[in-house]
Amino acid sequence: MIPPSHKVLPELDPAKIAALEIHVGGGAQVIRAEKSNPGETNQLWQLTKPDPYPASGELIEELLQELAQWDWQTSIDHASSMEEYGLGLDPLFTLLLQESGQDRILEVGHISPVGDKVYLYVRGSDQILVAGTNVLNWIPTNQIQWRDSMVLDLAGTPFQKLEVRSTNWNFDLELDPATRLWRMTKPLEARADSSRINEWLGRLQTMRVRRFVLDEAQAVDATGVPGPPPTRQLVLTFLRDSGETNKALELQVGDSPGGPTNRQTNLAYARRLQPPGLIEIDSAPLLPWEGDYTNFLDRHLLGVSPDLISSIEVTGTNLETFTIQRTADSPWRVTSASGETFLADVTLMTNWFSALTGIQVEIGRSVVADKMPYGLDKPLLHYRLYSAALAGQTNPPVAEMLFGLGTNQTGKIFEMGGDGKYVNTIESNDFNRLPRAFWQLRNLAIWHFASNDVVAIEVRQPGNHFRYTRDEHNQWSLPPGSDLPVNQTNIEKTLSLLGQLRAIYWSGYGDDNLEQFGFDETGRQIALEIKRGGQMETNLIQFGKPSPHWNPYASVMRDGRRLVFEFPVDLYANRVLMYLGIPSIYHPSL
Repeated sequence: MIPPSHKVLPELDPAKIAALEIHVGGGAQVIRAEKSNPGETNQLWQLTKPDPYPASGELIEELLQELAQWDWQTSIDHASSMEEYGLGLDPLFTLLLQESGQDRILEVGHISPVGDKVYLYVRGSDQILVAGTNVLNWIPTNQIQWRDSMVLDLAGTPFQKLEVRSTNWNFDLELDPATRLWRMTKPLEARADSSRINEWLGRLQTMRVRRFVLDEAQAVDATGVPGPPPTRQLVLTFLRDSGETNKALELQVGDSPGGPTNRQTNLAYARRLQPPGLIEIDSAPLLPWEGDYTNFLDRHLLGVSPDLISSIEVTGTNLETFTIQRTADSPWRVTSASGETFLADVTLMTNWFSALTGIQVEIGRSVVADKMPYGLDKPLLHYRLYSAALAGQTNPPVAEMLFGLGTNQTGKIFEMGGDGKYVNTIESNDFNRLPRAFWQLRNLAIWHFASNDVVAIEVRQPGNHFRYTRDEHNQWSLPPGSDLPVNQTNIEKTLSLLGQLRAIYWSGYGDDNLEQFGFDETGRQIALEIKRGGQMETNLIQFGKPSPHWNPYASVMRDGRRLVFEFPVDLYANRVLMYLGIPSIYHPSL
């Protein structure tokens, strides 16, 4: 046998309720909320009485859920007087729940003397129900309690343009519908910091009304915002397109409740385009929008994700043009104008994109007509970055950067974007992080061999020449008469590390200007004779003077070309120097 239901409103389905009306104190105040788009997925609650206003769907749905789960404990059958229990003429609340083809009316009467029970009457029944009072906490006593406290519904309102007007600055931002990236259009045209703007918009989205301020004025001012405007400190206007009239949202922010001289309350008065009325909001999310407009500019050389880049073209004064193309399996292929090609080093490509997205510029604020004083008419370096193309189309450009050395401002590196209008400045150290030659992207691995493949080591230095050989017992020895100690274990360890040698930086390519690396000054070389698969080969490495980073310069020959690089100083000082007989070039005591 199924036990009888003790639900106050049996079979109530909150999802089917289309309207909910609450009469407070026998009808002294009526609060009514209706669901828009009934039967559809996108349903919103709207207050219709006493004044139209967006409603908090969350609070209404919570009340409906509580009503559907409300149990009664006891009942009073055939009561002689409804008024005795606060029902009938003047109940505490009367709730009207409307769904298709059915209305439910629930009267809420007196609370019991102990305070833990309330008397209820469902119209059409012959019982007074006695239930717990917990549901009463969800019934509003005025319309304001059910108003939607969201200040700006940016997530649910499409907009393309944002006008910012404050006591300090006026500027406009526009969103590219295709790339979803922001750009500043006033007071200058420049790439905006999309990540930062989206973060600050997200803070606006989370703002909630702290207090609905009751005021009597409902006139419409010149901007179309109902009610007299506050003393404006900030106006944010969200437009549906790039024009200036099609407003989607607007927020006018005025003084704090403490007055114009008291900005320490962390609150501010505000009005919106819709809904009407004066509200009190937190001022902290607004602070970025009252700041300098340059805070919204993208100060990074590259403002898009490297994942969007499919190719880069590099040119410049006295530079050999080269391109970098992303391959199908993601590695990058470098191709020079002379036809040399190779896969780029993964670490170097990561460092390059890290530099492009991390280097910040000092932004120019005025349009430059003459590029010559900045060295941008014949740039030292010119990058063109492209994204992947659709089938049958050319690769669309993503970014362009020109770098120049000023003729009248020595020591500064100037940068200009593809718009050709504004000249920015970057630090010379940052500029030096950017590759200018194709060989700077070569794989940093010098060679690979196992230590036991090395059968002889020949060391040459000014005034000295000696040779290590591996004997039939796999031991290293020097020619008779040599007084240098042979440390078998550490020689093997040194060879193992040399077999996995990677350059720190690439420093040069070819035989031009070798004197700057000091190879003739040191005259130090190591030749490693290697036997693999029955074949002999010799890996020769030459050492020069220290680089500015204290790594010794070194060079090897690869494919008939000399490669100059910075050799790891720890390996040199702690291994090569100590166990292969190369004297220190760093300190007399070593």
